[in-house]
Amino acid sequence: MELKEWRRLAVQSVSLLLAVFVCCVCFGEQLQESTEHVVHAEVTPQAETNIGGTDKNQEVTPEINNTEIKQGTDKEKIVVIDAGHGGMDEGTSSQDKKHYEKEYTLLIGKRLRKLMEERGIRAYYTRTDDSLVTKKERVRQAKKLNADLLISIHCNASSVGDTTANGMETLYSARKTDNASMTNKKFAQIMLDEMVKEADLRKRGIIKRDGLYVLNHADMPAVILEVGYMSNKKDLNFLRKASGQQKIAQGICNGIVKALEEL
Repeated sequence: MELKEWRRLAVQSVSLLLAVFVCCVCFGEQLQESTEHVVHAEVTPQAETNIGGTDKNQEVTPEINNTEIKQGTDKEKIVVIDAGHGGMDEGTSSQDKKHYEKEYTLLIGKRLRKLMEERGIRAYYTRTDDSLVTKKERVRQAKKLNADLLISIHCNASSVGDTTANGMETLYSARKTDNASMTNKKFAQIMLDEMVKEADLRKRGIIKRDGLYVLNHADMPAVILEVGYMSNKKDLNFLRKASGQQKIAQGICNGIVKALEEL
C-alpha cells in the first residue's frame, strides 16, 4: 500500500474516533440532565390538600375536640357554627347555576370565625372546607360538645322561580330547649334583628319549622339563618360581595353575643 493511501486511512480513523468521542460526551450530558430531573421530581413536596385532607364528596366526621370543656355551672359558653350543605350536597343555587349555596355559607362561616376569635368566644365548626357532613352528624357533634347554641347558616331561593322573593329570615322549632331562659323562638328573633341591622336586606321575619332535622333534634337553642335569596338579583349581588359577606357575619356575631348574654 502506498504512503498516500496510509495517510488517507489514518485521517479517516482519527475523524471516526473524534465523532465517537463527541457523541459520548453529548449523550453523557443528556443522561445527567435526565437523572437530575428525576431526582428533583422525587424530592419536590406535594401540594397541600384541603383542610382535613378529605374528598369534597366524601362524608366526614367533624374533628371537634372537647377534651378541654369545663363541667359544672361555671362552664365556658360554647357555640357551634354550621355552614350548611357541602360536598355533593350543593344546596340551592342562582338561576344560572353558577353560584351554589354551599360556597357562600362556607365563606360567611370563615368570616364569622375571625370575628368570634376576636371576641374570645369559644366556637366550633361542623365544616371548614367543601366536605359532606350529614345533618345527623352536625347535631351529634353539638350534643357531644354540650353546646349552648347551635347556628346553621343557609341561603334561600324561590322554589317556583319567583325572582322577586328577597330578604332574610330565621327558622326555629317549637321543641323545648335545655335552657329555660332562651327558647328557640326568642333565639331566632335575636339573630334576625341583629343580622338586618348590619345587612342592607329586607327583614322577612321568623318562621316556625318543626320538620327540619337540625332544629327538631337539637337539645340546645338552635336556629337556621336564611341570609338571602340566591334567586333574587339584589340579594345574590350582596352575597357575592366580600363586604356583604362581612356584614352578614358581623350581624351573626352580634346576635350570638347578645344571645349568650341572655342565657
